[in-house]
Amino acid sequence: MSEKESVQTLIEMIKQQDKQALVDFYQQSDVNENISQLKYLYQQALKDQAHYQFFQDLVASFLEHKPLPKALIGGINDIDKLTFFTPALSASEGFAITNDQGSTILHTLFSQTKAAPPPFNYIRSLLLFERNESLALALATRNDQQLLPMECYLAFNPCFEPLQAHELTAALALLEAQIKQVPSELNTLRLICNHLKSNANYDELTSSSHRIILLGAAFECPSEDVMTLLH
Repeated sequence: MSEKESVQTLIEMIKQQDKQALVDFYQQSDVNENISQLKYLYQQALKDQAHYQFFQDLVASFLEHKPLPKALIGGINDIDKLTFFTPALSASEGFAITNDQGSTILHTLFSQTKAAPPPFNYIRSLLLFERNESLALALATRNDQQLLPMECYLAFNPCFEPLQAHELTAALALLEAQIKQVPSELNTLRLICNHLKSNANYDELTSSSHRIILLGAAFECPSEDVMTLLH
C-alpha cells in the first residue's frame, strides 16, 4: 500500500469511528505510512478545530501502541506541533526517544533554525504539572555531539533577541533541572562558544545578552568569563 493509499484508508476508517480498528491499522502500517498518517491527522486538527481533540486523542492511542517514528523527531519543531503531540508523547514516554543523531525532540526544538525562541515556559509547565518522566529524561540526554537539549539551544539557536521575562525565568529553571541531573562540564562551554563563533549574528552578543547570561548560569561562571572564551 502506498503512503497516499494508507491515508485514504485511514480517512475511510475514521468515518466508521471504530477506534480499535484504527489502532490496529496504524500498527500494521509501515513507518513511512505511519509518518503520512500522523502528518495528515495533525493537518486535519489545525483545519478542523471542532475535532482537534478527537485527532489529538487518536494520535495518543496510536503512539501508546507504537512509538513515534524517529524521522518525525526533527519535525516537531514549533509550539503548534508540540502542543498537538504532547498528550501522545506524554502517554508513550516519547520525549525521550532519540533519532539517528541521538537527539530527542527537545534537542531539535531548542536548536531550531527559525528566528524565534523555543517555548521554554511551555516545557517547564509540562515538567511541573504533568507526569512527564520522559521529559525529565530527555533534558538529561546527550546527543551524538555530546550536547544536552539546553546546550543545543545555547550553541545553535540563531535568535539572540532578549527573552520575555517569563521565558527567561523558565529557561533558567530548565537549566537548573538539567544541572541537577547532569553536572556541567567546562569543556562543553568551550564547545558551545566555538559553535557560537560561527553564528551569523555572533557580533550581537554582549555580556548582558540573555544568551550569555544563560551560559553563565549553565556553567556557573561570570558572563565576563564566557565573553573571554568567545573572543
